[in-house]
Amino acid sequence: MDKKEFIKRLYIKVFLILLSINISQALSQEIYKTIRVWDPDAEKILTIQKLGIALDHSIIRPGLYIDIVVSETEETILLSENLGYDILIDDLTRHYQDRNVQAIERDFPLGSMQGNYTWEELNQRFDELKELYPDIISEKLIIGQSNEGNDIWAFKLSDNPDQDENEPEILYTGLTHAREPISMMNLFYFVQNVCESYSEGNDPEAVYLVKEREIWFIPVVNPDGYLYNELIEPSGGGMHRKNRKDTGCGSGTEQGVDINRNFGFNWGANNTGSSPDPGYATYRG
Repeated sequence: MDKKEFIKRLYIKVFLILLSINISQALSQEIYKTIRVWDPDAEKILTIQKLGIALDHSIIRPGLYIDIVVSETEETILLSENLGYDILIDDLTRHYQDRNVQAIERDFPLGSMQGNYTWEELNQRFDELKELYPDIISEKLIIGQSNEGNDIWAFKLSDNPDQDENEPEILYTGLTHAREPISMMNLFYFVQNVCESYSEGNDPEAVYLVKEREIWFIPVVNPDGYLYNELIEPSGGGMHRKNRKDTGCGSGTEQGVDINRNFGFNWGANNTGSSPDPGYATYRG
């Protein structure tokens, strides 16, 4: 082998090594746990909030304990604050996957990602419902694109779905946080239920809703985060919460902005309930 060929092969080898490292980093994710913090008085809860740890899905028994979800990084921070806790579930992703049991037969199609729809499946499910109930489901309306160029779309359920009638309107949204797929699945379940009940004509509540309301849905507010969870845990259980905006703090589950904290009114007034730290789950951007 001559010198040029040797150098060429060396460059290729180095390139492949660097590529594999970058792919590994891009798919890196922390382990998330459920922990129980004992004696959660007001001061202790305020301390946890100021650390930027999300409490929006906590379970609290006043005076006894509060159960919260934390990443490994957040657990280290809690340890530094000497907050006593017990670990209830040491790996939430594995926990959810182990509990994935086939449901009994029912007339609601489930998805392939632990029963939840993948991005492709949820788009397909909308098309199926639109085909079944074209008179009460509008066309898909693209209302914008995400940071990574994925469509954010909406649709309307009403008796004249493609007209703007003088009726009260309501908006339902799902998957603002990427690790909460049930919020999206609930919307599809609700839409299917209303459509079936209206078509059968034996449910006066469903008939009233369709005829007297304009009901809007955005099934996926955060497509980038949801697609990332689909990438890292295709069997379901991905724990990434935020979107995928590059916040300069890595490329794994710590990356992104918590878009449920990214509003224009009074967020960040005292760093309680949201965090200024780009690596935190509650980073407000």
